Amino acid sequence: MAKVLFDTSALIPVVIDQLERHETALHRFTQERDQGATLCCSTHTLAECYAVMTALPLPKRISATEASHLLEANFIQGLTVIDLTSEDYARAIQLCASKHRISGQIYDALHIVAALKEGCETAYTYNLDHFESLAAGKIRVALP
Repeated sequence: MAKVLFDTSALIPVVIDQLERHETALHRFTQERDQGATLCCSTHTLAECYAVMTALPLPKRISATEASHLLEANFIQGLTVIDLTSEDYARAIQLCASKHRISGQIYDALHIVAALKEGCETAYTYNLDHFESLAAGKIRVALP
């Protein structure tokens, strides 16, 4: 059975219908699930999703309670959540350092480390450039 990872940029539009990418992200998410793939995200992704969802400048803002409910109902209960250890964080830091990546690219590296740890075949993201560079061919990187 295939395992696929969804990063923050690919998960948030799945549940926020006010976003332009909602239909595309939801379609890919549903398609992968219906084809029997194991859908994954990391523990870091959950925190990042909460932070982004509650800060989005939307006409109908997402409250803390709504964000918590969306995460619980759709991702915590519906996905395989990959626990990241201090060793995983160290791998992500080493990966960034080895590729001379700085700043927020560490968060992209955490997604790649989680995907590799779980044996995912594909990582879905809207941040292709950073992911492809960090994945270095070890995992397929694709748009949702």
